[in-house]
Amino acid sequence: MSTVLRPPVSPAAPEGSPSGRQRATEAVGGGRSGRPASGRSRASAARRRERSGAWTTTLAVGLTMGFALFSLSPLLQGIGWWFATMAMVVVLLGVSALLRARGLPEVVVVGVAVLLWVAIVVLLYAPGTTWLVLPTLDTITDISADLAAARESIAVQEVPAVAVPELTQLLVMSIGLIALVSDELATGLRVPALSGTGPLAVLTIAPLVRRDDPQVLVYLLTGLAFLLVLWTGARIGSGGRAKPTTRIRATAGGRNAGLALGLAAAAVAAMVVLPTVTPGLTSRDLAEQGDGTPFASTYATGVDPTIQLGRDLRRSDPVLSLTYSTSSEEGLYLKMVNLSDFSGGTWEPEAPYDGISYEGQEFGTPPGLAPEVPVTDVSTTVSIAGLRSDWLPLPYPSQQVDSLSGNWLITPNTFTITDLQGDTRGINYQATSLAVAPTAEQLATAGATVPDSLAGYLGLPPDLPPVIAQEASTITAGAATNYDRAVALQEYFRSGEFRYSLAAPASNGYDGSNAEMIAAFLDKKEGYCVHFSAAMAVMARTLGIPSRIAVGYAPGQTADSTADGQPVYEVYTDQLHAWPELYFEGIGWLPFEPTPGLDITPPDYSLPDYAQQSATDSSAPAPSSTSTATNSAGPDRGDVAAVQSAEQQVLAQVRGWSIFAGVLALIALVVLAPFAARRFVRRGRIRRLATDPQPGTLAWLELEDTLDDHRLQRSHGDTLSDVERRLTAENMVPVDALGRLRVAAEFEQYAPPGSASDETRARIGRDLLAVISGLDAQAQPRDRALARYLPVSLWRRRRAAASTGTLVP
Repeated sequence: MSTVLRPPVSPAAPEGSPSGRQRATEAVGGGRSGRPASGRSRASAARRRERSGAWTTTLAVGLTMGFALFSLSPLLQGIGWWFATMAMVVVLLGVSALLRARGLPEVVVVGVAVLLWVAIVVLLYAPGTTWLVLPTLDTITDISADLAAARESIAVQEVPAVAVPELTQLLVMSIGLIALVSDELATGLRVPALSGTGPLAVLTIAPLVRRDDPQVLVYLLTGLAFLLVLWTGARIGSGGRAKPTTRIRATAGGRNAGLALGLAAAAVAAMVVLPTVTPGLTSRDLAEQGDGTPFASTYATGVDPTIQLGRDLRRSDPVLSLTYSTSSEEGLYLKMVNLSDFSGGTWEPEAPYDGISYEGQEFGTPPGLAPEVPVTDVSTTVSIAGLRSDWLPLPYPSQQVDSLSGNWLITPNTFTITDLQGDTRGINYQATSLAVAPTAEQLATAGATVPDSLAGYLGLPPDLPPVIAQEASTITAGAATNYDRAVALQEYFRSGEFRYSLAAPASNGYDGSNAEMIAAFLDKKEGYCVHFSAAMAVMARTLGIPSRIAVGYAPGQTADSTADGQPVYEVYTDQLHAWPELYFEGIGWLPFEPTPGLDITPPDYSLPDYAQQSATDSSAPAPSSTSTATNSAGPDRGDVAAVQSAEQQVLAQVRGWSIFAGVLALIALVVLAPFAARRFVRRGRIRRLATDPQPGTLAWLELEDTLDDHRLQRSHGDTLSDVERRLTAENMVPVDALGRLRVAAEFEQYAPPGSASDETRARIGRDLLAVISGLDAQAQPRDRALARYLPVSLWRRRRAAASTGTLVP
């Protein structure tokens, strides 16, 4: 049975005193003679009060992003990229803080900030592509091209990379958006703890790439700045102090500053301390895992052709990369990618972005191979175990690959295949290739003409150390042909003057393959496969012989098993290898083996006495090489070469972690969507208390939904008084606050709409928060979690009955 509500009878106003309507007008308008304030101005004033102090949180977010951005300094040269990126962050966050201080709605603040981000990006990076001031398709095309160039720069540069304009643009755009999202989480949605996900994502990049010791100072500064975000975020709208408004203290998340301080300090300590004391989390452990464990090594996410190669070679526990069976009489080199561009003084991989879609068709005739050169078809079945790489290991020159699913690209003229996914584990495929067997006469008469399409394979940097060309000229002084010069270069490195060593390049500072490192290697005469292959390839170019570095796997060793009557070869991580390939017109690309000390026999055609054979001898063996490597660990088993530069590793790892983060984000979205929706509804109602014609009824509606969320059963016939009696009888909420809410809701059933003063509206808001806090405080943890993350009020809404004192479904 409903209770009929009657408005309270006010005592007669003394003669000469203002009437109730006048007092209401003065309360709203600020005085007798003042004009009544509009609902918009009241809402703006309410938002300003609600956001008081928000600018300090925005400042703290900016500081957190700035310190986190310093974690990228080991990956990038210089500091200009940091200032450019932070300029974008400062502008975006500054404008957002200004708009909030003016009392604009949060949706307007976010919209203006995003539009400002777009405007800055267009103005800086595509200024000539707009129509009047509006972006066009050309704008999108230009910016997309810049981002593609940034991706390619990441793929080919060594660490620390040069912060080319495209890389800086990528940072400016991405970090600017991350800062906007973090600021909105901290100040707009009032969940400052979640705002740390953006800086955390930035902090994770460098450790995933370099595996170095933690940057303790950067972590500490970022952690302290994040503490400031939590501290200030809990005090937005409270004038700098968090005071309980009722005798029951609020315990809503984000308001307990001491707890936030403790949790944040513990998180910072964990970041700094745990990696140094926990087994499996140290940088050394990360570098030595590669067997599919959660802490994979550099190798497990792709190998590096230069500086990371020594780390892969020094692995103490090699693991199985792949197995293969072949119709060839000998084991095969399995190539993944070519390093062909040396014009900048550093060997860089060919760009896979120039590839075309591979759909199982034949590759075609290998470049330079004349029809009269003897070839034999070879079939090979490959099963990849632990290799993660963008490129597919294949014998060269392959003709066709079967049983290969997915979107693969083939690079023309080099016959390499990639899908840019960074993970080839578990792939099985069959490759048909050619065993090229040139005769001694064909090698001796091979043309020295370089086609225009191969001119890039002669490229050298303008500042190439003179010692490299001088040494090459001295070594090949008695050679008559390009082939003879190539054989002389290989014999020079295998003659005994040079020694295979993993330690010497690292300890003497020339562990790499750029021009300066090659010159140092020729002086020290100690190194591993990258040094030998890079030196021979550069020397060949100084002699006019096109060259490139092939990276992949040495032949491996025979296992005690067969497949379809063919021997099975096992290839381990320490048999990754680099070798030079030289081009001879009429024959094409031929591999050489200048690296000594690996128990790998060079191809027969590359040996000095092969040229002495009869020109009519057509039984020359195929150019495959024999491996007599054993199963013992260490450098004698083989050599590790590389596929990806350090920045390609960045790309592969960021891609993998992005997928992982995306899955987590999707899960979080599903789990937190009801929480966020319910919080959005509540905050919207609290804001509307400043302008709604019936703030008391609106507050009671929010209370009813909160009771539903806490699963507090009530009868459809319960009046507001019934609900009040039950809650106060069970000591669930502050009695005075609940009573005032009930009176305000009942009063509005008969009072003229909009008659509530600003003071009344503010008191209703305080009472509502006090009652909600009381409900949260007395609830059991499980019930409180259900109320927050599975709010049933989103599906069972209530409405205010206009003519009764009840709120009915």
